[in-house]
Amino acid sequence: MLTLLALAACTEPTDIPERPPRDTGDDTGDAGRDPAGRWQFLVYLVGDNDLEDWVTHDLNELEMTGSGQGVDVLVQADRIDGYSESDGDWTGTRRYRMQYDRSDTVVSPVLEELGELDMGDPDTLADFLAWADTHYPAEHRVLVFWNHGDGWTLQDPDAAEAEAANAPPMIGSDDTSGTYLSFAEGTVAQALAPSVATHGRFEVVGFDACNMASWEVAHSLVPYAKAMSAAETTVGFQGFQYKTILRYLRENPDTTAAALADEMSRGAVEDGGEQTHAATDLDQLHVLDTALDELAGTLLTDEALRQTFVGYRKLARGTDAVWKNWYLDVGDLGAVMADAGDPVLGPYGTTLQEAVATAVIEPYGDEDYSWASGLTVWFDPTSEYIELYSNGAGSTWSQDTRWGELMETYVKK
Repeated sequence: MLTLLALAACTEPTDIPERPPRDTGDDTGDAGRDPAGRWQFLVYLVGDNDLEDWVTHDLNELEMTGSGQGVDVLVQADRIDGYSESDGDWTGTRRYRMQYDRSDTVVSPVLEELGELDMGDPDTLADFLAWADTHYPAEHRVLVFWNHGDGWTLQDPDAAEAEAANAPPMIGSDDTSGTYLSFAEGTVAQALAPSVATHGRFEVVGFDACNMASWEVAHSLVPYAKAMSAAETTVGFQGFQYKTILRYLRENPDTTAAALADEMSRGAVEDGGEQTHAATDLDQLHVLDTALDELAGTLLTDEALRQTFVGYRKLARGTDAVWKNWYLDVGDLGAVMADAGDPVLGPYGTTLQEAVATAVIEPYGDEDYSWASGLTVWFDPTSEYIELYSNGAGSTWSQDTRWGELMETYVKK
């Protein structure tokens, strides 16, 4: 929804004409359910933090279409005391199957009242997925992470003096427990692995959170999803347009992972007013892996080339004004290299551009970000995060390519 750095206010989307769902009344329970062709739309809604006020907002948005016509909209939501008194001011953790409703009150019945759970614990996410697969089995599954987010790593403007200076990467921050789910530490993978081992990969993993469209995040998700939908930039209060996404699923039950991820990202920008959003085909990400690995391999053999490469990094655009080097756009880095006329590194720049265009199904950006390619890459010469980036248990990007090894050569000791 928004980063730890800033709150982004976006323009309201153009209202979508009201269309009641076409439920036939036979889609309200488990009995007689045929999983063939059915969809789970799962939202892991971590509002145990300063986003609490938006928990009921998005529950109501999910109800604007709700479950039905082969789509089960299943939510695990956690709140905290102090930011909102809406919907009875409940705190703790609840599970819902969202029902159609047009009011501004959450009417979907609470299927399970779980008390206070640690949403930053991978077992909590794994249990939610197991519950959904047991009670609402489906052939196709979508998982949305709803929370703060900032790519593979957590940043703080005062990181140099803050206790959290060495905080690991995260999504799913739970303030009551003081925990999070980490990509580099491997707890996101730990949470997803049991469900995927039993039921296969998710069609799409989406992020209603900021700055998650990074190559590193995408690489870590390859074993667990076919496509990813995420933003390079800060995400405002609109985020995913759940009403249009769920209508699209109802009307296109045979859609592909790529087409659905594209629709999720398109709606976030064109209907929701977000700055960027992109759909990535995780089955094609290996092309970008290879391009980054081969570039890193060449640079590792020549210190002079590495210094030249730093110059290209300085010219390339990032999608965040403060943390450019954390959110350095891959395609723009390639364009700077290709346009420089460098006989050695120029061709690598062209290859980078082509590779990100292959992996990214479609990048969407507003007028200010029409140049964004859809994925960022980390390239910062600081020492706080390099060990985790290169050697974290979940740092698959560094395990499978030489990019982390290259980053180590730039770290200021």
